[in-house]
Amino acid sequence: MEIEQLEIRDYLAQCPPLTELSNEILNELATGLEIQYARRDSEVLKIGAHNGHALLIRSGAVEVTLENGDLYSQLGEGDWVGHRSVIRGGTVSMTVRTIEDTLFYAIPAPLFLKLMENHERVKRYFAERKPERLRNAIEEIRGNAEGLALATQRVSELMKLPLLVGSNHTIRELAVQMNEANAQSAMIVSGDGSLNGIITDVDFRKRVVALARSVDIPVTDIMTPDPLTLSPNNHASDALLLMARRNIRHVPVVDKGQVVGVVSATDLLRSQSQSTIYLVGDISAAKDVERLAALSKSLPKMLVTLVNQSKTAQDIGHAITSIGQAITRRLLTLAEKQFGPPPIPYAFIVAGSMARREQSAHSDQDNGMILSDDYNEAEHGDYFRNVAKFVSDGLHASGYVYCPGDIMATNDQWRQPWSVWNGYFTQWIESPQPKALLYSSIFFDLRCLYGDSSLLERLQSGILSRTRNQTLFQAFMAGNAMSHRPPLGFFRGFVLEKDRKNASAEEGMDLKKRGVVPVIDMARLYALAGGLAPINTWERLDAIAEAGVLTRSRVDDLRDAFEFISMVRLQHQAHQIERGQAPNNYVPPEALSSLERRHLKDAFDVVSSLQDSMSSHYQTDRFR
Repeated sequence: MEIEQLEIRDYLAQCPPLTELSNEILNELATGLEIQYARRDSEVLKIGAHNGHALLIRSGAVEVTLENGDLYSQLGEGDWVGHRSVIRGGTVSMTVRTIEDTLFYAIPAPLFLKLMENHERVKRYFAERKPERLRNAIEEIRGNAEGLALATQRVSELMKLPLLVGSNHTIRELAVQMNEANAQSAMIVSGDGSLNGIITDVDFRKRVVALARSVDIPVTDIMTPDPLTLSPNNHASDALLLMARRNIRHVPVVDKGQVVGVVSATDLLRSQSQSTIYLVGDISAAKDVERLAALSKSLPKMLVTLVNQSKTAQDIGHAITSIGQAITRRLLTLAEKQFGPPPIPYAFIVAGSMARREQSAHSDQDNGMILSDDYNEAEHGDYFRNVAKFVSDGLHASGYVYCPGDIMATNDQWRQPWSVWNGYFTQWIESPQPKALLYSSIFFDLRCLYGDSSLLERLQSGILSRTRNQTLFQAFMAGNAMSHRPPLGFFRGFVLEKDRKNASAEEGMDLKKRGVVPVIDMARLYALAGGLAPINTWERLDAIAEAGVLTRSRVDDLRDAFEFISMVRLQHQAHQIERGQAPNNYVPPEALSSLERRHLKDAFDVVSSLQDSMSSHYQTDRFR
């Protein structure tokens, strides 16, 4: 080959999706392509014309516009144009114009189509729609990750034979059978073998001994009815996450309606000393703040383990959040032990990522207290102030630092009776002001973590009945959601920012503020506008699709974009932890492969497109 062709081949070898092709294939491309040059402001492809080449930009830049003149994208060195029209038979559907003097490597249609036909990776890369490329990228991320044992083992490999007991037995009879079988749990079944409930040794302590109940009453009086179950084909890691989410240690295994086994935390994690379920269990037994602070130091390692297990971002969020919420609940228990039982009912509520079950690492506190309307400041004020301070200080010691905006139960404003909270939300919804926009991203994601949950449930019921009818509030929220745009700048380059908390850190893309938050904001808006109850972003997106607020295809596209951005962020944080660094959200583009950068741009484009659609629907220009 000539020197020029060798240089072209070497360049092609650096450009996705050609990076894994053999030299033989690359040589064929290098000798078969044409070199085309276009001066600035030249029309390279025109809508309706015929195109016979897939164009790789060697240098320069172009912009791609739709038929109505709207900008579709700006592309630079290493990007491809013209391939869509080649795949569809040659007819051009978007205009391509140079915005700099530009050099192209033009691969003739027959050679390009042959390449796609013979190489599945190339075919997937040039899939017609960005969402399809994203789904393939998500599969590759998980497929290439180094799975651990729990990610590959099935529940059927770990489960034990269950102790089956009829519902007509007494507690005394059950205790004898469990003792003889050396079993820590028993499945209560009906005559046809179907599962009615489960009883564990913990139930004997809590529901019999602690309450001084008779041992001659039926077992059905102390069983947990209709328990959560697993299938023999579930992965062991699925069982682990189920136990972590629900803080349980025994799960029945059911196949075709029959109980075939039981899997316990001990079975799953005998050799996994850093596992979520054990950590949550240890937290629940901690006797003081010092012990909780020591246990919380295991959270970064847990994040690394879950990322390496190739779990979804949703499952990782659930598992990591289970640790923070366990610490919070234990602190509240310790507070009540120190200050006594609450004089009136109250609900300790959490907001933000903990409420959504989407935490990734230690984060700021966002919490409050809803007090019964029986609250009297003179009688009850000191008690709840003391509890709030004890919990907030304990969380801070455990790595969940004080909220910079003082959104904590220690702030009198966020420790109020139910009627005051109801007034807050009524004002925010019916008379939206700029401050309401700030609170909308915090207090419209609430979950009761401890206490009387009916206080929050009653509040949320009224909230959803109002938000679905308040179009002005919806429009304000949509305008607020537009304040965080994906980090794509001129020529589709990435917008880089500095981590304000670490002046020495290099610049990167803020994948929280500009990647994750835009999806969270849109999901929240559409859920509130539809009167939909879910708080978790993935659950909100599913509810939005089921209610017809957005089409299923658009929701699926947004879910894939959210998953890809979230996984890139989580992998970045896991790598930082492994290097002994504090995890952050700023990902330098150079830390990613060219393929990851391409798919990240696809994800940002999907999010940006949905934002534009939302903005148009709610006419957010009125509020800018």
